[in-house]
Amino acid sequence: MKTIRLAVVGGGSSYTPELIDGLIKRWQNGEFLTEHLALIDIPQGKRRLETIAGFVQRMMQSAGMPCKVTSWTELAPGLEGADFVISQIRVGGMKARQADEHIPIKYGIVGQETTGPGGFACALRTIPAALDIARQVEAVCPDAWLLNFTNPSGIVTEALIKYTKAKVFGLCNVPIGIKMGIAQALGVEHQRLSVDVSGLNHLSFVTGLYLDGTDIMERVMNSPLLGAYFDRIKIGRDLAFFVNELSVIPGSYLYYYWSRQKAIRDQLEDISSGKGTRADQVMKIEADLFKLYADQSVHTLPPELKQRGGAYYSDVALNSISAIVRNVPHTEVLNVENLGAVPGLPEDVVVEVTTVVDGSGPKPVAQKQLPVGILGLVQKVKCYEQLTVEAAVEGDVVKAFSALINHPLVQDGETAANLLKDILEANSEFLPQFKATEIPGF
Repeated sequence: MKTIRLAVVGGGSSYTPELIDGLIKRWQNGEFLTEHLALIDIPQGKRRLETIAGFVQRMMQSAGMPCKVTSWTELAPGLEGADFVISQIRVGGMKARQADEHIPIKYGIVGQETTGPGGFACALRTIPAALDIARQVEAVCPDAWLLNFTNPSGIVTEALIKYTKAKVFGLCNVPIGIKMGIAQALGVEHQRLSVDVSGLNHLSFVTGLYLDGTDIMERVMNSPLLGAYFDRIKIGRDLAFFVNELSVIPGSYLYYYWSRQKAIRDQLEDISSGKGTRADQVMKIEADLFKLYADQSVHTLPPELKQRGGAYYSDVALNSISAIVRNVPHTEVLNVENLGAVPGLPEDVVVEVTTVVDGSGPKPVAQKQLPVGILGLVQKVKCYEQLTVEAAVEGDVVKAFSALINHPLVQDGETAANLLKDILEANSEFLPQFKATEIPGF
């Protein structure tokens, strides 16, 4: 059996046990053995890191899996000898995410972790830290693959590809979640289903659906399944006809674009009721999870982890690692350099697209052009993403303003200027690259 050494940056995350559960299953299935797992986090996260390290050791011991687990609060020693590195960091922690979600709502804009002004703020904080990780990977374990799960995944992955030489691709659980949901609705094994996916991270679309190689897209589009799916992602059945005409199945994040006013009303209602934003809710969930992780009698995944979100992310990561390790081609939806796979977008940007992964890594599969009815939105968001990457790397306040004003959820100069001022002030300790914070003309 093939063996690997895996490093997880952000190893103190509440997500980590799901990944370890996947590693145990891969070993049990005879795919590969993780002989050494290095969990890495910042010094401020040492207590959480130690709790997670203890819990995952109990998981592995209970399963009989022979793996050495180490924990580190320094990056370079933890990366030593790694074949694969998974990055799942959150710069500023949940407190910063909380601000990301609360600041936009002041201006009548939905506050969300990965899109809109909230995702923009998260990207500004995260890109410099992600670049530091990638450069350490280049120096310490240059042959390792870097798998980016850090949000906003597409934007961060684009920065890593453009500004480092690390072997990198990005992950997201939304496309696989759609696939799993359709398989469950049809009552078939998910392995029998394959999908064509095209677009951007958190703005991608299923454009082809196949059961045992037979095209079933029309069958699904004209079934009650589509209406039920629209109910679940909260877009509303009134838009189902339009989407049916486009013949695509959107990811759930389209809700923030096409049901923008409803999304704002829902968020305001959650805040006024005391439920809070998603960050407020996750902080409560994580507090309960870490109590369970610290319980020495617990050695299997607690059911409460499902409330945390991120389901199937370990499947995407470990399917890809398995394909590379065993050099067995596997199809997965990943965030990779476009290279012409998604028509209508520049070749050098990162897209979320169906890829084939083997021993040489992921290769995007060429897709048909997205319908005109959604292509313009995708192009607009990609413009915002490109400007955000440049602003974060250069500390350029004008590019930061340009990124915000180009985002479809903002598109107003005064609002963009006020948002940017608030974001720079709230995140000043994480944004040393921004020497100037004044926006010309505002």
